[in-house]
Amino acid sequence: MPIRDPQAVLQKLGQTTLKVDTYFLQRTGFVANQTILKLGEYNLHCVPATIAVEESRFLAVLTPVEVNHFARFKVGTHILILSFDDPDRKDVARFHLRVSLIDIVPVPERKSVCFLLLKLKSLPAEFVLFLGDYLEALDERKVAWETQATDPIEASPGAGSLDPKALVAADSDQVAVTIRSFHTKRIELTWSESPEPWASRPVLHLRTSVRGHALVLEGKLDPEGAFLPEFHPDWLAFVEDLRFQDSLKNRPGTRAHP
Repeated sequence: MPIRDPQAVLQKLGQTTLKVDTYFLQRTGFVANQTILKLGEYNLHCVPATIAVEESRFLAVLTPVEVNHFARFKVGTHILILSFDDPDRKDVARFHLRVSLIDIVPVPERKSVCFLLLKLKSLPAEFVLFLGDYLEALDERKVAWETQATDPIEASPGAGSLDPKALVAADSDQVAVTIRSFHTKRIELTWSESPEPWASRPVLHLRTSVRGHALVLEGKLDPEGAFLPEFHPDWLAFVEDLRFQDSLKNRPGTRAHP
C-alpha cells in the first residue's frame, strides 16, 4: 500500500536519494525537459540527476560567465518547477517547490555542463504523497532485486541479447572484460589483465549492451574479481525477463524449438 502519511514520507525522503533514471521517468511520468529553476527574473532550464531533501542535483549548460552570474543567487529562496504527465486528467501536473541554491559545480570532462546543487525548503503535501507512491514501488523493486540474486545465468554470444564483451571503467581508465555469468547482484568476469589494481577503486562502471542498447552499471569488485552492481532497475528487468523466458521453456508440454 502507498505511504499516505506526509510526515512518514518526508522522514523516508530525508534518508533517500532518488536517482532520476529510466524507471523514475516511466513510473512517475516525469517530463524532464520542462524543469525550470526561477532565479530572480531568470528562468533557467535544467535536468534533474538526483532528488533528495538535503541536496538535489540538476544539470544545466552554463558558460563560465553565466556560472559567475548565477552564483549571486546563493542567497534567498527560489522556485523550482517540476512537471509530470497525468494520464487520468490527460494533462501535465506541475509542482512549484521552494528551494535554495547551494552551489554551482562544473561537471568534470563535460564542457559548460554544471551541477546545480539545490536544497528543498518546502514541499507541497500533494508532491510529498506523490513521491510516497514512487518510494513504495521502488521498495518493491529492491525486494525483487534481492530475490533474483540466485542461480547465475550463463552468458554466451547472442544469448538473451546480452553482449558478453564489456568494459570496466573508472574515470578515464578502462579495461576489456568478458561476462561469464550473472544475476542481479553479481557478474562474473574474465579479465584481459589483472583485476587487482581495480579492486581499490571505490567506484567502478561496467559498460555493456543489452538488447542493442548501452547499459552502464555502477558498483565495485569482490575479492574474486567479480563485479557487484548497485541497484539498477533496467538490469533487474533484464534478469527478470530472462528468468521468465526460461520458466516458459521448462513448462510441461512446451516444445523446444529446433
